[in-house]
Amino acid sequence: MTSLRNKIMTSYGLSIIALLVFVAVVIADLLYLQTQIAEGETVSAFYETSQEIRRHEKNLFLYHDMNDMQQLQRQVESAQNTLRDGQRVFTEIASGAELDQVKDVLQQYGAQLNQYAALNDEARTTQQQAIRTLGHELSNLTQDFNQRQRAILEQTTRVAVWTLIAASITVILIGLASALFMVHRIVRPLVQLEKQLDDLAEGNEKTLTLTSQDKELQSFVHHFNTMLERLRAQQNQLRHHEKAAALGVLVSGVAHELNNPLSNISTSVQLLLEEGTTREDLRQQWLSHVDGEVERARRIVRRLLDSVRQPTHELQVISAPRLVQSAVLLIHRQMPPTYLLHIEDMDEVILQVDRERMQQVFINLIKNANDAGASNLWIIGRETTWEASKPASTDHLAGETIEVSQSGHVMLIHIDDDGPGIPTDHLAKVFDPFFTTQSGGEGTGLGLYLVEEIISEHGGCIAVENRDGGGTRFSIWLPLEQKLQLEQETA
Repeated sequence: MTSLRNKIMTSYGLSIIALLVFVAVVIADLLYLQTQIAEGETVSAFYETSQEIRRHEKNLFLYHDMNDMQQLQRQVESAQNTLRDGQRVFTEIASGAELDQVKDVLQQYGAQLNQYAALNDEARTTQQQAIRTLGHELSNLTQDFNQRQRAILEQTTRVAVWTLIAASITVILIGLASALFMVHRIVRPLVQLEKQLDDLAEGNEKTLTLTSQDKELQSFVHHFNTMLERLRAQQNQLRHHEKAAALGVLVSGVAHELNNPLSNISTSVQLLLEEGTTREDLRQQWLSHVDGEVERARRIVRRLLDSVRQPTHELQVISAPRLVQSAVLLIHRQMPPTYLLHIEDMDEVILQVDRERMQQVFINLIKNANDAGASNLWIIGRETTWEASKPASTDHLAGETIEVSQSGHVMLIHIDDDGPGIPTDHLAKVFDPFFTTQSGGEGTGLGLYLVEEIISEHGGCIAVENRDGGGTRFSIWLPLEQKLQLEQETA
């Protein structure tokens, strides 16, 4: 079985070896170039010595100064020493015959100089021509050597440059090959693993099935799948507990809500059995009471069914003011004359909602405020954005906040009352099923729960808070993603 660690170490080792080879090539190139430069300096020194010989030669023949004669002899001796000491260098740029020729010229030149000092003026004139001829030949030969050495040095430099270029390209290619190897054998399996994780997150896959021979990836896949199995087992167990808890809450709520009317029915029936039929008026009163309590139980059951039933939405296009007014028309006759409803500053915004269910939202909120003891209720609506109107705290916010926050525009509706408000410790529970603050079994605790459910069905959210001046405020946000299209359809 292969290993990611071995692949990484192999790739890293090859890169180090390539780098070391590159460094070795560079060092060898530099050492060879240094040797060629040193040899070039020897040939250049030999050429410069020949030029000094020519200069002292001219001074000797022009000024007849014997000091120049001595300098000339020393230069000739120096040239001979350089030729002898650099024998290996000169054999690389000249043939044996050419070197013998240079040695012979230097020897003849020295001999002519020794003879020159003992000659008279007339003989010296003839000797000068011979010395000049030998000096000119020596200068030409050394100049030719110097040019050859310069050409060799230039060629060596070009070879060194191309060697460095080739070595650099080789190192780059090895690096690219190493990178491609890493991508093919390491990065690509990781990309496939990432894609499978995305599919897993979207629910398209149940487990990871990466086909890789690397033991690290196989170990990761194995442990990840094991973790998924444990999480699914825990989720199933949690769902089982949640269902049991929900069933317990449901049974407890139903038992609590039905207990009061059933107790009243039982009491009335017992009175009927005890009293018999002696008094018709009491019998009718108790039977009427039984009928009322049966109706009350039926309403509780109906509300319970509405809270768990998944209704079919019938979306309609309606303006926000008309929606609120239609809900008020349905409920106002059931409200006492002292309970005043104020519909103010309602923007003419087109909504696409299930009319009946949204009417139920306003009916429940209006009745809830009246039951709490409010004498005035204000309904205010305006078009805005989520960023401009979202609450500072989301502690008492319920519903689909994601859909609202992603909508360009929202319809914000405030329902304010002047009632006593809601106790602070109850604000977080008002949308829970079966939660009620009314005593005597008057409330079912499903009204605000249904409000939150209906708002969520429409992609909106709702928040509750106590007003600074007293009373309660419910704020409703409904998304207006299709605002322009709906306005065109209405027009």
